[in-house]
Formats: sequence, structure tokens, C-alpha cells
Amino acid sequence: MAQSPVTPKVLRYRDAATYLGISHGRLRNLVSEGRGPASVTYGKRDRAFPIAALDAFIDQRTTGYQPATPEPITVKRRPGRPRKTEQRSQKQMAHWTAVMMALFMTYLLWAYGFLGLATGFMTN
Repeated sequence: MAQSPVTPKVLRYRDAATYLGISHGRLRNLVSEGRGPASVTYGKRDRAFPIAALDAFIDQRTTGYQPATPEPITVKRRPGRPRKTEQRSQKQMAHWTAVMMALFMTYLLWAYGFLGLATGFMTN
């Protein structure tokens, strides 16, 4: 007597993921988020998916599918560290400010005659 092949009514995680055409981890994520197909549990850890539930899940996902028009995502970010070009310009500004201050102080000393006193020359 020949035995007829038994077709399972439920599939385990890996087989169900293959049946759906997604990865095993993706199926686990969908189930944990509550967006996956209906499942049957056989204890604490054993979970199986009825083939009818997998077919319903596929129909639910494909019926009336319209690709959503992508809306631009605007992310509000805090101001971060200044860019290198900004840092460089700030350093150059500080350098030129110091040079201009030194030139201005030299001019004041010369204009008021303190340059001669500071260098030891007497002007009569």
C-alpha cells in the first residue's frame, strides 16, 4: 500500500518566510510588531502559520496596493560642530584681528611720540 504524501496545514517560521518570499528575520519582526500573518502557538516558543493565513496575508498586502508618493522628510537638527571651513575662517579672523590691533597700537605710540621714548631716542 502506497502512502499518500501529507501536505502540512501549517508552516514553521523558516518555511513560512520562504513561502512569503521574505527573510526569516523579517517575518519575526513583522510578528513582533503585530503586523505579520496570523499564527498558531503550540506552547511557549513554538509558533506556526496556517497556509490559509499566509495566503490572506499576501492578499491583504497586494490588494489595492498603490505606491505612496514620497513626501520630503524634514528633520530638525540641532546645530552641530562648525565645519572645518568655518573653523578656518574663524582662526584667520582671530589672526588678522591680532595683527590689526598690533598695527593700531604701533600707530598710536608713533602718533603720540611714545615710540621715541620707548626705543630710547630723544627728540628735541
